Amino acid sequence: MAGRSLKNLAAIALLLEEEEEEKVRGKRKRLWVPQSQKKRKCEGEFWTLYKELADDEAKFYQYFRMSKAKFNYLLDKIEMDLAKMNTNCREAVSPKERFAI
Repeated sequence: MAGRSLKNLAAIALLLEEEEEEKVRGKRKRLWVPQSQKKRKCEGEFWTLYKELADDEAKFYQYFRMSKAKFNYLLDKIEMDLAKMNTNCREAVSPKERFAI
C-alpha cells in the first residue's frame, strides 16, 4: 500500500510540473509601454515639430530661445549625461529629444 501511494504522489507531482510548464510556455510576455510612447516617433511633438524648426532658424530661435548652433554646441557638451540605454521593453528617449524637452 505504501509503495502504491508513493507512485501516486510521484505521478501527481509530474502532472503538476507539466501543467506549470505549459502555463509558462503558453503565456505571452507583456511589455509595459504606454500608448503615447508607441506613437512617439510618428506623432510626438519632437519628431514632428523639430524637423520644421530645424529648417527655419528664426522659428527655431523663437521656440528654443537659442540658435541651432548654440543648441548643437550645448547638446555636444551634455549628450553623454543625457544618454540612456534601450531596453527590451522600450526604446530610450534620445539625448537630442531629452535636451529639447
